[in-house]
Order: sequence, then structure tokens, then C-alpha cells
Amino acid sequence: MIRNSIALILSLILVVSCSTKSHRAKVEGKVDGLSNSEIVVKILNINVQNVLDTIKLDQKGEFRYNVKLTSASPEFYYLYYKNRKIASLILLPGDKVKLQSDTLGANTVVEGSAESSLLISLEKKISQSQAKFDSLRVKMQEAVSANDAQKMTELNYALGSVYVKQKQDAIKYIYTNSGSITNMILLYHRFSSDVPLFADLRDVLLFRRVYDSLQVIYPGSKYVSRLMDEITVRERSEIINSKILDASQRGFPELSLPDTKANIRLLSDLSGKVILLSFWSVTDANQRMQTREYFDLYDKYNSKGFEIYQVSADTDKTAWARAVAEQEIPWISVCDGLGANSSAITTYNIQNLPANFLIDRSGSIVAKNIYGAALETKLASLLK
Repeated sequence: MIRNSIALILSLILVVSCSTKSHRAKVEGKVDGLSNSEIVVKILNINVQNVLDTIKLDQKGEFRYNVKLTSASPEFYYLYYKNRKIASLILLPGDKVKLQSDTLGANTVVEGSAESSLLISLEKKISQSQAKFDSLRVKMQEAVSANDAQKMTELNYALGSVYVKQKQDAIKYIYTNSGSITNMILLYHRFSSDVPLFADLRDVLLFRRVYDSLQVIYPGSKYVSRLMDEITVRERSEIINSKILDASQRGFPELSLPDTKANIRLLSDLSGKVILLSFWSVTDANQRMQTREYFDLYDKYNSKGFEIYQVSADTDKTAWARAVAEQEIPWISVCDGLGANSSAITTYNIQNLPANFLIDRSGSIVAKNIYGAALETKLASLLK
């Protein structure tokens, strides 16, 4: 009896030991150009990189590092030298990775991890596409400043081409590497804060395809779980967006909110005019600056039939009312103090701030999230 109990205890210890050991990975490598220095290890936590550890390199720039993984699912790790990323890794339990890099991270090679190799290759392609996009956007800003309409048209086409090419390549990659966790990088890639690669509501089908593949392979992954959350939001958005599109055929969805004097202001009271329906928060200095840009448009076009109905997504109505008074906002400004739970926010499916909708005289929503020169050009055409 005692002998059997001892055997059982030993077997349990062995299982626990093997389980703990299996949740480890080994990384050894060399960073050319470094000697007796240090590199920083960061781990990705959904969308934030957190510092995990510091690795000391020997005189030859070589190192060995044992990684204790948090689960059996793949994790994203990044190596930095003086705030410059020099390598990206995706580690799984039992991985034995060999890494060769330099202080710029320009020539990184990985062995022993197929996912890491895919990630490094993917990041290089994304970086090249991003560089083209950024260069064209700088030229676009210069063209806008110079009011060069022909150049703006050419650059807009060029930017669109870069975007379409990147999206086509991304879709091909996802279909080719259906079981790779690197697909997460593509699904959430943005050329800039206002230009996500997969912005179309119909892209939810692609998100669903990736989820269905990864959920079978990595059922416990926090990234796969987060992907399901994203799918739920997008599918709900698609339903709401359909309602908005339907409404644009009949007229825009109605809003009824209080202004700074507690008077209820109806959006429909502006029917027959060109309306900019704007959503903002006074707590963000950048959004307050964005609101300042509306003043020139309002002064120029208000007499021609242009109105602004601006909805605050703030919960502090006192701070909102103070900001309206300080900025001497002349148009309709409303707030119910419910923040993200406001009926206005849910009705128009506002996911990010600032946001706006441009409504023509017939009541149709003709543009969304339109700013700067593009907004004024559209306004001028609607108010002819």
C-alpha cells in the first residue's frame, strides 16, 4: 500500500515537472557589432509590449536565454537594443531557437522556429509597404498645402494602389498560411491610426476564417480569444451599419439630445440643410483642436445652408459645457453625459473619436470621417 502511494506521488511529481519543463523555450544567438553589452526582451500582451528581462551578451556578442512561457500557446517576443527592435520571435513550448542579427535588425535570421521565420519575413514586407505609403502621404500633404489638385489626384491614386496591393498580398498570405499565428499581425495592421488594412465590414469573413483555423490549433491562446471578441464587434457593426445605410435611403437616424442650456435639440430640425454630424470628446486636446478647424468652414458656409450638430461623448457635462463656452462654439453642441452608453454613440456605431458624418440636403449620409481639404471640397460641391 505504502509502496503504491510512493509510486503515485513520484509519478505526480514527474508529471508536474515535465509540464513545467515543457512550457519553456531556449534561445541562443549572436548580435553582430555588440560586445559585452545588453539587449532587452519584451513580450507582447495583446497590443502592448512589456519589458520582460535583460540579456547580457559576451565578448563575441553571443548569448543563451531560457524563456519560461506562460502557456502552451504561442507568444510574441521582441529583442531590443537601445530602443531599436533587432528581432521578433514567436515561441512555443520546447522551441530551441538559433538567432543571428545586428544592431539595426536589418539582417535577422532565425533557425528552429518556423513561426519566427514567417514573422520576420512578414515584418520586412510590411515595412517596405509602409515606407512607400508614408512617403506618398508626405507628398500628399505637400500637394494639399500647395493646393495642387492634379498632384493630389495622382497621389491619391498612388496611395490607393499601395493599399490595395498590401491588402491583396495579405489575403494571399492568410490563405497560404492558414494555421499561422502571424496572421494576427496582418489582421490588425494599420498604415496609420486612421487607415486600418482591413476596414471593410465584409472583412469579418476573413477574421472568421483565421479564427476557425487557429482555434483548433491553439484553443487556449489569448490572441485567438481576442480575435473572437473582434469578430463579435464587427458582426454587430455590420448589422448596425446596414441599418444606417437603410436609413440613408429614407433619411438619417434621428438624435434628440440636450444642449448647454438643457434644451432638447433634434437633428431632424436641420433637415434641408447640409449637416456635419460630429462626435468628439473635450478631454482630448487634439479633438478640441480639430473642432477649431470647423470654425473656418462654419463661417464660410453657414450662410449658404451649412450646419453642424456636434455630439460630445463625455460623461462630465460640466467640463463639456465649459469647453463649449471657452471655445465660443456657435453651432449646436449637445451631450447627455452617458459617454459610450449614449444612444447617439450606439445609433451611429461610433467606435473611435473623433468621428463625423456628412449629410446632404436630401438627408442622405454622403461621407464618413471626412476632414481637412476633402471636407471643404465636398461641402463646396453640396452647397453650389
